[in-house]
Amino acid sequence: MTFPISRQGLEQIAIVLAVGAALFAIFAVVSWRRGRDWRRFAQSAGFIGALILVDLGLAYTVAPNIPTPPVPFFVRFLQNPTPNDPATVAAGRALYQANCAICHGPKGLGDGPAAFTLQPRPFNLQVHVPQHAPGELFYWISEGVVSTPMPACTPGSSR
Repeated sequence: MTFPISRQGLEQIAIVLAVGAALFAIFAVVSWRRGRDWRRFAQSAGFIGALILVDLGLAYTVAPNIPTPPVPFFVRFLQNPTPNDPATVAAGRALYQANCAICHGPKGLGDGPAAFTLQPRPFNLQVHVPQHAPGELFYWISEGVVSTPMPACTPGSSR
């Protein structure tokens, strides 16, 4: 099982927290200049600063740095040609359970029965999939992922 958010996601959270800390620091300075109580704003800025340190600490120690396997440039712009209806979802679920769950696990967490024997370990799809375009996902599934045990799975193949 991997940490539920990627390094890039934690970096984005740190940026948002930094903006919040900067705003509270600005409010503290403005309040101090006007002779008002500024301590609450300063405490808030400090607390958010501590959250930033924790966030970045997690980002660079525990969170996975998920490298993006390369794809041809045009692939990123491909759209999913299958309709989003219950029949297609059911067919996709059956294909996933038959071909993918052994490595990626029943819920896509990268914790399938074969996952612990593979190097590198399978990606946590719940973290990885939302970060990519449909064309990239199609390419990796149909062509496999270079330097990993992920095989190519094309329509009509036995795998």
